[in-house]
Amino acid sequence: MDDWYARAVFFVKDAERSLHFYTEKLGFSVEWKFEEEGRAFVFQVKLHGFALIVIQGYLETEVRVGHGRVFIGLDDGEQTESLRRQIEEWHIETTVVKWGNTPTRVIRDLDGNELFFWPSLSEGADDDQPLLAPGTDAT
Repeated sequence: MDDWYARAVFFVKDAERSLHFYTEKLGFSVEWKFEEEGRAFVFQVKLHGFALIVIQGYLETEVRVGHGRVFIGLDDGEQTESLRRQIEEWHIETTVVKWGNTPTRVIRDLDGNELFFWPSLSEGADDDQPLLAPGTDAT
């Protein structure tokens, strides 16, 4: 069966500001961008195979701003370690929430949209500090 070309979409107040946040603060790369009046209006960013479309809210969609959530499962220790390094090197603020019995690392964008990361079942489901070295958590 063929894979679908699927992307999550986050609505934001200011796409230009969000573009800088995703690229300069989180380390995403820009795959494409559409501008209006010389400013980003909608764009797609990608990091470690995860692609996300970000669009500026407008009259019909402004109620959606900041209400996005994406779950990203990490398959193995290498993916967990890669995320841990990204968080440490880029000084990314995170929080931890319990999703079931598994502590889940959350990154929120400027408008409150959420990226939820959780380790594979073999990755310390009872560990209270997954995905981040001690002393770097924003909680």
